[in-house]
Amino acid sequence: MRFGGTGAVAAMILRELKANAKALLIWSVAIALFNVAGVMKFEGVAAGDPEAVRRLTDAFPKVALAVMGISDLDMSTFAGYYAVLEFYAGIMAAVYAVALARNAVSRELTDGTYEFLFVRPVSRATILTAKLAAALADAVAFVAVNLVSSLLCLGMLENGDVPGLSSGSSELSGGSASTVVWRFAVWLLVMMLVFGAIGACAAALCPNPDRGAAVGNASVVAAYCAGVVYDMFSDHDASTVARVLSPFRYATPGEVIDGRAPVPFVVLAAVIVVAGCSATYVAFARRDLVAR
Repeated sequence: MRFGGTGAVAAMILRELKANAKALLIWSVAIALFNVAGVMKFEGVAAGDPEAVRRLTDAFPKVALAVMGISDLDMSTFAGYYAVLEFYAGIMAAVYAVALARNAVSRELTDGTYEFLFVRPVSRATILTAKLAAALADAVAFVAVNLVSSLLCLGMLENGDVPGLSSGSSELSGGSASTVVWRFAVWLLVMMLVFGAIGACAAALCPNPDRGAAVGNASVVAAYCAGVVYDMFSDHDASTVARVLSPFRYATPGEVIDGRAPVPFVVLAAVIVVAGCSATYVAFARRDLVAR
């Protein structure tokens, strides 16, 4: 087995970061604009009648609320409103995480550049570690852009004396608005780790890169659908199965707002990340260099 020095690893990480730079820029601009439009719109919601907002959401069927990620949330408070924004940000983050992981594992197969990389005097495990480290750096950058853009918008709202930024219902008090933003940033990073591990595992196990990408993206769709089922039937014992199948609900919006995390689902998320990464390393070491 061949091992390279830290210089070779740093060069591979830098090369991967450069390859991911354009996609990171596009995703960062998208999430920043999404937050600017979403958070600033809360000014209009807060200035209106809170009871009218609650009546409007209560008028929707529960299935519609579940599909939109509004179940059990008070949209008249910043905490509840921002939780809905982060529901959609979480979906974007999951798709981006799968793409990062897929590229880390299969870029050389899809681009036909595997001969350039794998002739270097380093082990496959070292190559994969460098590529996954670059993917992790991009994920952290994405979460940082989401966090900073949200805090900047929040600062503008606070300077404008917008009411309701630190208020909430008795179930979803959540403390200050900035605390809620920070908690959802942590939740977003965990989502990217979980779906990144799933995407990397799928890309490594599937001999065809396109099939691996399809499996990774399907996991996001399946998790979303399971989350909708959980929100619709959260008062039934059977909903536990749906929650297990949806990383989006390993911590519910109310739990994130209140700074709570159910230990069993924290452990489950950690198991998925560790198992997914371990399987990725094993499959990557054995895979053919040419896609079939």
